Amino acid sequence: METIRFKVTTLSNLFIGGSPATFEIGGVDLFTVTDHEGNPYIPASSFKGSLRTIVRDIVNEGVLSDADEIKQSYLTYLKKMEKENEVQLEQMKIEDERKKKVLDRFERVKKQASAECLFGMEGFNHTPKLLFNDLRLSCGTADPFSIDSKNTIEISNDGAASAISANPRTYKTVRPGVQFAGEINMYMMNKLSIEPQTVRTFITHAIQQFNDGVYRLGNSGSRGYGKIQVEIIGEDE
Repeated sequence: METIRFKVTTLSNLFIGGSPATFEIGGVDLFTVTDHEGNPYIPASSFKGSLRTIVRDIVNEGVLSDADEIKQSYLTYLKKMEKENEVQLEQMKIEDERKKKVLDRFERVKKQASAECLFGMEGFNHTPKLLFNDLRLSCGTADPFSIDSKNTIEISNDGAASAISANPRTYKTVRPGVQFAGEINMYMMNKLSIEPQTVRTFITHAIQQFNDGVYRLGNSGSRGYGKIQVEIIGEDE
């Protein structure tokens, strides 16, 4: 199974909501997520969700031919699976109602086929897709945390929003300059009708969109959090 390896460096504070801490007067209100050793990390789900948004935008823009190639390869894959399932259903003498449900599921997914299928398809588990792992703090990193305060927002009775600077919320975030190591496994890509390298090139391009600063990780991106630099550091089969 091929792997895309990369590193993430924070360019601003990073906050990914963790478990709420016990409230203390004058203490920290919100803590970024940490592992069992108390180190911050970037959950696979957080990175996957942000990257999926990037891929969706690339698909909607329709400027990359790789995206259409990936879509067509998934359509070919789904049609092949559909035929195989039809034969199996006939052999097992499955009643028409259950057979129709299975075939309707294929029709629904085929209509929705796009490069987003790389993140999984609803109702289909054992398919070609990207498997994400948590991004772990790089070795030798000094104190990775920063304490930051942000004004709270109150909504008045007339619907107007106002910043209350006298009562800010305090965040324990990951500070700028902290590095994390991550990897994405390319699962069952040999089942598609395109070369795995096409998928690798497409996803690498998508990952590098983080470097423009528009796409961010975690919460409070509009408040300046979550800006990162991503560097592809190697390949492995």
